Amino acid sequence: MKRLWLIGLLVLLGFGSMEAQEHFYPARFRNDAALYEGPVYGLKAGIDFPRLYYTNSYLGSVLQHDLILAPSASLFWEMPFLIPCTFAIELNYQQRGGAFTYEKDHIMETYRLQAQYVSLRVPLYFYVPISDRVKPYLFVSPDAGCVVAGGISLKHPNGGLPDYSVGVNYSNINYGYFGALGGVGIRFNIPLTIITIVVKADAAVNLGFLDTFSKMEHSGTAHAVNGVNNYYIDGKRHSRGLECHLSFGFFINKYDACGWF
Repeated sequence: MKRLWLIGLLVLLGFGSMEAQEHFYPARFRNDAALYEGPVYGLKAGIDFPRLYYTNSYLGSVLQHDLILAPSASLFWEMPFLIPCTFAIELNYQQRGGAFTYEKDHIMETYRLQAQYVSLRVPLYFYVPISDRVKPYLFVSPDAGCVVAGGISLKHPNGGLPDYSVGVNYSNINYGYFGALGGVGIRFNIPLTIITIVVKADAAVNLGFLDTFSKMEHSGTAHAVNGVNNYYIDGKRHSRGLECHLSFGFFINKYDACGWF
């Protein structure tokens, strides 16, 4: 039943795509520089700079953030909405977390949390067309997903104590994720004979709203991985990050039949 429901939904989306093409972007002559723009199909890849934000003032002051570079990738389908706006459906993969180096009992320790997430996004784009081929834009999007893998490590750069690592599980992380992101970018349309290549570059700030600490961490029943006063948890931990992406997509050109002559 679920498979039939999914197939039906995809069929409806396909018909909706064709209707949107005719309604928002009617066919134009081949020699018109403002080429027809339809649904864009593509993928994006980039680098994130994740970090963890603690509402606990003690943890916020004692922990010094280390720089983390994490991969991010998405598949997307962008549709016309209300000119000059579009919306997209995007399936995203990325790593979130953070790393800290601190001193405990005169021993340096580095705590690192790297969790892998899969999430669904529905960004809304507002374009400011400079021309038919160059379009800066603003965008906002909800971001809902869950943890699929990852690990936590505790290392001692100066030696003295053994290093420790463990995989993420329900006892040391909240599996759910919900947040929002907003950013700016620029889009380039590169028209070819049959299709138009779409290249986009953007940057966004991602704010996580849910506490990433697990219930067991708050209750003190989880095994402590970090070494800062064990689980001295009095507050919440949120995911934050800066995302930089480069997207490649295409749409199929459409012209009036008489425009070929």
